[in-house]
Formats: sequence, structure tokens, C-alpha cells
Amino acid sequence: MKSSTSVVPIVTGLVLAALGQLVQRIMPLIGRAAYQAAAAGSYDPTNYRLNLTGYYIVAGLLIILGVVLAIRDCRNGRC
Repeated sequence: MKSSTSVVPIVTGLVLAALGQLVQRIMPLIGRAAYQAAAAGSYDPTNYRLNLTGYYIVAGLLIILGVVLAIRDCRNGRC
């Protein structure tokens, strides 16, 4: 029976990376809508960019962990 321990971190990392990209694209749109609703100040999309470096590091580490587990499983004859 195949082990799915290597697939879970890979899929989790990919989902986290995709969600991060989605948030990066949607936050400036939400900021613009909030600016238009408040009608105050000046709108600058860079004010609504999030620093998700740590988030992407965690996602990358999960993907790397999954790849390492997959290699280990294949070496143990479970692939």
C-alpha cells in the first residue's frame, strides 16, 4: 500500500503558496474599494501590499519536506 505522508506536505505547501498569491492580488483591490468608500486621502496600491516572506518560507519548507519524504519512501521501496 502506498504511503501518502509525502503528498500531504507538498499539497499543503502548494495550497499555501496559491493562497498567498491570491491575497497579494486581492489586497490592493480591497484597499482601493475602501479608499473609494471613505473618499479620504490618496490611494496608493503599494500601501496595500503585504509582506508574506515568512508565509512563503513556510510553504517552501513544506514542499521541500514532502520531496524529502517522497525520496525516503522511494528508497525504502514504497513508491
